[in-house]
Amino acid sequence: MRIFNHIYGAAVAVMVVCCLLLSSCEKEDAQQVSVSVTPDLLGAKTNMNAYVRVKCAGSWTLSLEYEDEGEDWASLDVTSGAGNKNSILLSLSANSSEARRSMKVVLKSGEVTAECVVTQKAPGEETEGGSTPGGSGGGSSDGVSGGSYLAKTGWMELPNMDDPALGYYSHSFKMGGKTYRNYTFGWSQKDLVAVWVAYPLCRLYTNGNVGRTDAWAYDPLLGTDSAAPFGGYGEELARGHQLPSADRQCCYEANAQTFYGTNMTPQLNAHNEKIWADLEAKVRGYANTSDTTYVVTGVILDDSTRITYDSDRKPITVPSAYFKAVLKYNESSTQGTWNAAAFYLEHRAYSGSVTRSHSMSIDRLEDMTGIDFFVNLPAKVGKEQADKIEAADPANVALWW
Repeated sequence: MRIFNHIYGAAVAVMVVCCLLLSSCEKEDAQQVSVSVTPDLLGAKTNMNAYVRVKCAGSWTLSLEYEDEGEDWASLDVTSGAGNKNSILLSLSANSSEARRSMKVVLKSGEVTAECVVTQKAPGEETEGGSTPGGSGGGSSDGVSGGSYLAKTGWMELPNMDDPALGYYSHSFKMGGKTYRNYTFGWSQKDLVAVWVAYPLCRLYTNGNVGRTDAWAYDPLLGTDSAAPFGGYGEELARGHQLPSADRQCCYEANAQTFYGTNMTPQLNAHNEKIWADLEAKVRGYANTSDTTYVVTGVILDDSTRITYDSDRKPITVPSAYFKAVLKYNESSTQGTWNAAAFYLEHRAYSGSVTRSHSMSIDRLEDMTGIDFFVNLPAKVGKEQADKIEAADPANVALWW
């Protein structure tokens, strides 16, 4: 009887261990399968697009489940596959009802299911925006549009937004339960290039080890009207970021947004990988020694005569020059709380690194580009002080070198 009890007890113990192991394996498998959508809140108008990201080690299928049976107002361009996949296009038709509507994007892999909810706004709803760095904000974790709305935010990195030839848009992301602004851009639909991209830069954004997500995608704010960055430009041209991927290492979403087609320019490999990479690293260095650095990266298009094509065979203007306007805020700086510098580089190969000869005052860059940079600075420090900051020649200021 004792032997039986020992055997019975051992068998029960083995069964318990097996159940625990099975449960553990099931949880581990479930953790390997996930689906997300960016953005998860979209506007009511037609041709609204979002992008689905699948994380799965095995084969999978995607489907859409609506709140009401019989609904059919969205579609996926990919519904099955194997392994991880980014940038699956989710297209929505216009919402003509009087209320918001939602659906689930459902991922299945074997016995494991993951899902996420996508919501489309009702007609007439106001667009919600992101917050300042470090602050929380409501609404979607992606973007807003409209120069008049964005001008009211008071964000320090913004230039003037009154060019009728450009559309103005902004992206934000969620991290730790808060919404942070990512970048704002002035978009030329004629050239399929952002004339400028403006963004804050500090350790909040650069701390982390996300690396390159390579989440190439149409910009969901513009859909297929934006540049298609999937296959590159060919020839000797790289898909050059205006907001560098290395400047957004804090979370996946922040980095993935830097791979939207609206953040890309057709940039010479010899320019992108050498002198431009050197300038990007310098600007990150400024940000790491300041409270916040505000950056406007941009291109010169007006005098360009060169055209290339994106992966949809849409023509894109190749810039003739690149620039950066940089505003550095550091309360403890011995050389003043605010300092500004501009850099201008012709779009060609360079043999060396960035030097003082490539720098200039903000005022001079404004004269060259016709763009009024850092329009919210006078409200912060007063017009007289703002004029001094923007007139200063960075070649004579040690902190830039």
